[in-house]
Amino acid sequence: MDNSIKKVDIIILGAGISGLTLGYHLHKKNRNFLVFDSNKTKGGNILTKISDDYVCENGPNTLLLNNHSIKNLISELDLEKEIIYPNTNNNKRFLIKNGKLIEIPRSFGEFLNSNILSLNAKIRVFIEIFFKKSVRNTSVYEFFKRRFGKEFHDKLIEPFLTGVYAGNSHNMSIKHVLNKIWKMEQEYGSIIIGFIKNKAGNKMPKSFNFKSGLSELTNKIYLKIKDKINFKSRITSISKVGNLYEITINDNTKYQCDKLISTIPAYALSEIIYDNKLAQTLKKVSYCPIHVIHVGLDKEKIKEDINGFGVLTKQSDKKNFLGIIFNSRIFPHVAPKGIDLITVMIGGTRQAELIKLDKELLFNKILKDVRQLISYEGEVLMRNEFTWKRGIPQYDLNHESVISGVENFLIKNKNFHILGNYINGISVSDCVEKAWFLSEKL
Repeated sequence: MDNSIKKVDIIILGAGISGLTLGYHLHKKNRNFLVFDSNKTKGGNILTKISDDYVCENGPNTLLLNNHSIKNLISELDLEKEIIYPNTNNNKRFLIKNGKLIEIPRSFGEFLNSNILSLNAKIRVFIEIFFKKSVRNTSVYEFFKRRFGKEFHDKLIEPFLTGVYAGNSHNMSIKHVLNKIWKMEQEYGSIIIGFIKNKAGNKMPKSFNFKSGLSELTNKIYLKIKDKINFKSRITSISKVGNLYEITINDNTKYQCDKLISTIPAYALSEIIYDNKLAQTLKKVSYCPIHVIHVGLDKEKIKEDINGFGVLTKQSDKKNFLGIIFNSRIFPHVAPKGIDLITVMIGGTRQAELIKLDKELLFNKILKDVRQLISYEGEVLMRNEFTWKRGIPQYDLNHESVISGVENFLIKNKNFHILGNYINGISVSDCVEKAWFLSEKL
């Protein structure tokens, strides 16, 4: 081997939550590894900005305690004392009806009394048990339209998925976007029967944040493995040399390794991978843009009841935003006393063109919508903005071919592994679990 080529056992591409978590677990096992990232700092999509006592999340706003991997990681990093749970007195969630906030029902009784759905739509829900199960994967829209009716989809499912994927439910794969729902239907033939049968196991996992934001998690991991991370190291190519993998970074330095793990986005890997078939598969993964606006508002001048998590929109609401998170109502510590911090999300597949507008014009359009919705006539006391040009990966109807394409590549390329939020789970806790699982396998 060329002496100018540096050798290491394991190379990890990307210092987001997947790459950091994997590196942390390998560090515990005293493995010989290096992490490379093209950015100047760590964290990937987890990006907290703290300024003048405001804690703003430019990426995910909360994490879920929904698997042992995330629980153990927090415990090992001694972060349990830093966890902040949402204010349980403000656990409402809102939709929009006739331009006004309306609370989403939290119980069966509330659902029956709610005026979100028409009487016909409510009756339609109750006959779901008589419909046969799906014979093939379909779109989220078609799935819920067939089982519960179009109104149920349009008024409840569409806004919910807007908050998670910011995508188009007509293109989303029910099997991969809502896998638990899909499996329930396949096993029981009915969603309602499935929920009844699994009532004990259907408790919502706890959401949480940290006192200084979600970046506390990535910062803690970084401190454990900082000597192993190479920032501002953009990978220009990946090649296979016998049984080894070789990467070249932007200063033309070459590294060879026995095991290579990519945690970078699908579009980034597609540009540097040596296998053209995999490159074409990865290009099928679409990412929708997201623009995030944080504003501080005088709490006393907000006239509407916003004591809740936030509000999500549907296309028929004709708003210039996807949703609003009422941050300081659920986590009071994120804003100075007497001020409300709210986060407005714009873009997705529905509003991609909006993000291209001049930022001042866009901000004024959003502010007008916000003022009207929450009846606010005061000044904007703080403003922070961030744009993700390619933010959230979409699990579209072609996702099955993406999974099979990746799996076929991995079978033929031993010791090459692919992690990330664009395959097998989009949430942070999903990424943490996948990274832990791979560390055990390695």
